[in-house]
Amino acid sequence: MNDNIVELLKRVASAESEIRLMNIYQGVPIAFPAAIVYTGPNSIIVKTEKYQIVCLYQERYTYIQYPGFPSVIKARVNRVDATNLQAELNEFEYVNERIGERRQVRVWPKEVVTSQLRLPERMDTIVGELADISVEGMGIYLSPNEYTAQLFRQGRKVAIIFRLPGIFQIAAPKHYETSYDEEGDRYDRSQLRLSSIHTPIKGERNEVNGTRTVRSPEIEVTGSVANIYTESNTNRYRIGVKLQPNEYYRIIVTQFISQRQSEIIQEINTIYRLLKLQGDKPQR
Repeated sequence: MNDNIVELLKRVASAESEIRLMNIYQGVPIAFPAAIVYTGPNSIIVKTEKYQIVCLYQERYTYIQYPGFPSVIKARVNRVDATNLQAELNEFEYVNERIGERRQVRVWPKEVVTSQLRLPERMDTIVGELADISVEGMGIYLSPNEYTAQLFRQGRKVAIIFRLPGIFQIAAPKHYETSYDEEGDRYDRSQLRLSSIHTPIKGERNEVNGTRTVRSPEIEVTGSVANIYTESNTNRYRIGVKLQPNEYYRIIVTQFISQRQSEIIQEINTIYRLLKLQGDKPQR
């Protein structure tokens, strides 16, 4: 199979066509064209952009896409030359993974985000850790002590409460006072919650554009269990949840994703500069 793939890649190189490399870096899809500058008996050397080079160095594998291929090809990264924006790829294989088909950008949190899960059958909450998040879905890690197959069947309804780190801008309702006092604290949570949106949050109101700045706001959102995976290296469970996002959730999470994307791009640029200074290192 590897020999056949190498022959296909040689044809692409002879035609001076470009392949597309695809990686997922901390949840963010990174995909750039790559030119095949050399073909060997069992490997190729590609030239691509610096963002892809960092992904190849960090992950040590990539996915190759090309319109004429039967399916996506997974390749191992043997060597990276950051100065010349080149990498050597080998150990090719066809895969059925649906990489590149995700419609929503999904990012990993930079720090631990604890989540509380509420199920209709239980009075208490189940504690998990946010794995990744998008506007329409999220992943939650559960320890073996918290996971029960009967409770987390596919399609089971679940409510998730969590706080995202950061500073966000939300619309300031006109009926809220600009200053926060203890009177609001005496209200019952259930009276303040409208369609499980949120409770009033301390913040700074901007009278010019009618927005309020909030820090690490509490978010509650509902959804249903879409899939369950087991991580073999950590022995924990990942619960994929398809959400029914309310407007408050969309506003906060959209800003969080934008912030994380900016942080990830900065991180990639920093790593690339270090790679250029240090030169390529052996595979770890």
